[in-house]
Amino acid sequence: MIDDPILSWTEAAFPRTLLWDDAGVVLAEGVAWEASASGPGRGMRLSRALGRLEGQRGQLPHVMGALAFEDAGPVGSPWGAVPGARLWLPSRLRIERDGVAVDQVEGVMHSPAKADPAPWPHTPSGFKDMVEDAAGLIRDGAFRKVVVARAVDHHLPENHRDDIALARLKANAGTGACVYAQDLPDGGLFLGATPELLLAARGHVIETHALAGTCEASDDEETDLARITALVASTKERKEHGLVVEHLVACLRPRCRPFAVEASPHPRRCGGMYHLETRLAAELADPDYLDAIAALHPTPATCGLPASSAASWLARHERLRRGLYCGALGWIAPDSCRAIVPLRGALLSPDRKMARVFAGCGVVETSDPQLEYEETELKLKLVRHSLRIGHA
Repeated sequence: MIDDPILSWTEAAFPRTLLWDDAGVVLAEGVAWEASASGPGRGMRLSRALGRLEGQRGQLPHVMGALAFEDAGPVGSPWGAVPGARLWLPSRLRIERDGVAVDQVEGVMHSPAKADPAPWPHTPSGFKDMVEDAAGLIRDGAFRKVVVARAVDHHLPENHRDDIALARLKANAGTGACVYAQDLPDGGLFLGATPELLLAARGHVIETHALAGTCEASDDEETDLARITALVASTKERKEHGLVVEHLVACLRPRCRPFAVEASPHPRRCGGMYHLETRLAAELADPDYLDAIAALHPTPATCGLPASSAASWLARHERLRRGLYCGALGWIAPDSCRAIVPLRGALLSPDRKMARVFAGCGVVETSDPQLEYEETELKLKLVRHSLRIGHA
């Protein structure tokens, strides 16, 4: 049993992965087998590696998986040796969720040696100018939506402790959020609390959701009602949300039997914010979970639409190596899987002196650069508060 997820994570062998939400806990430690791939076709190459593992084992065990936002991995950045995509079989994997418990042990515990620390270059500036440029290109028809991200560096307090930061994240994130922590090869740590699910599956049945459109929550019921009403009525927020729904349907329709989509989004509170949410459930014709994950990532909630055009523009103009931020992190089993989109997160340096905190916003033709900047500030609050760091 995982009675205390944070204590168990603290005592686990490097590298560790923690996924902790209202339905349960996933804790992985060590590495018994791994495969990585970068560049175009990374998902297909990992599928082949997974097939070879299943051929050797006779039955596929539970494996962990991670996708970086960039196909080729975040080269030349504080993320170090993080590849574009990776699957690994932990030396020990414990899953307790929805009343099901798994304790999978793979022989001798293996903890890879930590790599040398990666350089920590300065974060790019000019966020508001980038939002304005993106909105202009959308008005000109270059693409339909772009998600622009920014990162802010902070010095961590001298008495920083990873376990206390995780406990504060869990306390502050609100219901429905997944607290995550992922060790990096050089001893750095990526942690946060995300409201966004990329894919959950049990057998042929899969679930996902569109989560886009944001306003601040308060402690006053009347104030919240007014803000939610404005959010639901906002043409800009509804369009931003609708593009995510459109993408999810387009990805799932050729892979699934006929399915229905909710007629309109509903507000969902996520900590100190409200978002518009539309849930989707469908039945896969072929339960190839890796294929579904690769098709859904990246969604217009984290990249843009069309995805290839938006990703190309971001690579040239954003100049921010997102790494696992806006990527995917989760586990895959023979008859189930679950992958989150790691948002509301921070990258901690190996010496725990610095934190790079990430936030982004969806840009459409009517986006206002100042309002988009204020939205990113709102999204940075959760992690800043949990790490006890101030504003830039």
